[in-house]
Amino acid sequence: MKNKFLLVICIAVMLVPAILAIVLYKPKPPEIVKDPEGVSLVTITDSLSNTFTVDDKDEIKFLTELADGTSVPSIPDAVYNFKTFVLKYTRGDTTASYRFYMSAEMPEQVYYKDGDDKCFKADSLKSRSFMEKSYAVSLYDTAVPVLTVGNNSTTIQPMEIKWNYSTVDGNFIPITVPSSSEIKKIDSISKTTLGISFSRQPSNTVITVYDGDEQLYSKLLQDFTGITTKEAKYYKVQIHAKWNEESGQNSYGEATYQFNARIIPDAEFSFSATDVQQGGVIALTVKNAQSSGLKFECTPDINATPVFYDTEAGAFAYLPTSYLTVPGEYKLKMTYDGTVYEQLITVREFKFNSKTYINPESVIKSVFSAENEAAEETMRVTVFSQQSNSGLLCEGEKPKVPTKRTDHKTGYGNYITFKETGGEARHDGIDYDVSKGTDVKAVLSGVIVYVGETAIHGGTVVVDHGNGVRSWYCRVDTSLATVGQAVKQGDVIARSNDSGFGDASRFHLGISVGETFVSPLMMLDTGLPK
Repeated sequence: MKNKFLLVICIAVMLVPAILAIVLYKPKPPEIVKDPEGVSLVTITDSLSNTFTVDDKDEIKFLTELADGTSVPSIPDAVYNFKTFVLKYTRGDTTASYRFYMSAEMPEQVYYKDGDDKCFKADSLKSRSFMEKSYAVSLYDTAVPVLTVGNNSTTIQPMEIKWNYSTVDGNFIPITVPSSSEIKKIDSISKTTLGISFSRQPSNTVITVYDGDEQLYSKLLQDFTGITTKEAKYYKVQIHAKWNEESGQNSYGEATYQFNARIIPDAEFSFSATDVQQGGVIALTVKNAQSSGLKFECTPDINATPVFYDTEAGAFAYLPTSYLTVPGEYKLKMTYDGTVYEQLITVREFKFNSKTYINPESVIKSVFSAENEAAEETMRVTVFSQQSNSGLLCEGEKPKVPTKRTDHKTGYGNYITFKETGGEARHDGIDYDVSKGTDVKAVLSGVIVYVGETAIHGGTVVVDHGNGVRSWYCRVDTSLATVGQAVKQGDVIARSNDSGFGDASRFHLGISVGETFVSPLMMLDTGLPK
């Protein structure tokens, strides 16, 4: 009896899998592409994640036939680099997905995989037909030319556009391109060209300009010579561009763009003087201009390039001359946005004196060694490489002497001779004969940008006054000065000492404009030119 019971138990255990299989069994549905009837929807997702939904019966029939290809052992490796399309077929509660690999350059080589990872080659004719459909758009170059305007190349989106692209068989299909209603304001712009540029040159371009609602003119872009205005203001600009259907181009169409351009009047140039002595400075003012668009030329080369700074009214720069500037006439030429201005200036000779230093040869060679000369150059590069403040920090001030007024012993540009060596040098500032420990004051308001010491100039403090103007205080005790410290005209920033090379208790003042050392005496006498 016991054996019979065990036998029943064993039989029951053996039958459980079979019973479960019967209960859970569902017949495998026939392949959709082999039995397309009843397919209600096909969803296509391309390699750019664009999705297309197809519910048209005829189109569904075509897409199911596309997936009824020839079985192959594997897909060629190169094909995996093609664009991908996932076609998902829906019939009732049943779905089936196929991943296609396509290239417009090789329409005869279309492969796909089914849900079981089996490989197939699609029919060539059906593949080409698929590539003619709008949902195969990712296979093609449909790029719309980009319009940029202004000095900063601002991109403008089309307000309206009609665009067509070429398929594998050379047929053109319209494409929906996003448009924009945003109207950008362009401030930095050339009034002669508006900086208009297309990534692909149109066959025809018309520009229309409005002042408010009033149309000023409408003409071909090639005939556009600019917008003339007496006051700075915004103009509405419309660009209509057309690209014709041409051989070798994969797309064509037309588009309309709009933006607001701020146009300013023609640049106006003025000079503070047209006659200057060696070491003097000329102020250049350009109304209705921006520093970035100004170009400067000089014939012959004056060996100084003015650095323009932006102001509310336009741009401003100082043109320095030095003791090295050759006396004579110079033709200055400045250009801004198509406006050209030329001016002759005269640099007059200044009588420079000479001084002889009687020092031991060993002292001269030690102080003016190659190493010390290199350190001096490093100091200048350090200062000149810094961006000067845009705008004067000493607006309205006239330079004041840095200490009590005394006869300066060595003047700007004077020749210096070292008797024991026969060497010569030129003086780039003026020296004051003061007792050691005398207060040294800022000649103008500004910011301290350098504190250091060299063997030649000794302790040095440099103050930036803006627009490239800097004052240099040398042979001083620098303990009172800190880089970044704001100073007012007349503030004590150092005390004289006998550091560096020169006679005892000699304080040195230098004035530089840009990278040129100019005459401190002229600056103290006449002030900064306006």
